[in-house]
Amino acid sequence: TCHSVHNWNSLEKQLKADSVIQTCGTCHRDKVAKLDRSSHMPVREGKLECSTCHNPHGSQNVRLLRVGNTINETCTSCHAEKRGPFLWDHAPVRENCTTCHDPHGTANERSLVAKLPFLCQRCHSHSGHPSAVYDRTQLINSRLYNRGCMNCHSNIHGSNHPSGHTFLR
Repeated sequence: TCHSVHNWNSLEKQLKADSVIQTCGTCHRDKVAKLDRSSHMPVREGKLECSTCHNPHGSQNVRLLRVGNTINETCTSCHAEKRGPFLWDHAPVRENCTTCHDPHGTANERSLVAKLPFLCQRCHSHSGHPSAVYDRTQLINSRLYNRGCMNCHSNIHGSNHPSGHTFLR
């Protein structure tokens, strides 16, 4: 399906399509379509390709990943600063990076699955902060300036800071 000994179009790997991305896109159109959503996408920029993270010929790991037995292990193989260990870690980060990020691309910054603060409010609607971000009485509030929880909670992946579980600067 992917390779041809006699009729190949790529410069390497004898692929039927012109590139790895086009080859994968013949079956995984939804994933390849996401690549165009982000302004910064390493795959589209030629820095990575599908086979950087996935082994198309088979793997015993989840989702045919090349590195690690979990999605987090694959992500932290390149993003080591997000790995920890942290004194206070953020539970969604420990569980799965794709809780907050879509590695194939999104229309949001940092490949987030939703815009801030809505991403945070999926889980943190019970916090001491107002849940109606666009409430006129709360727009002036410095915590909500620029609609960013991360203005104050900047160490969102985890923290070793004495401020503890609030992930403050």
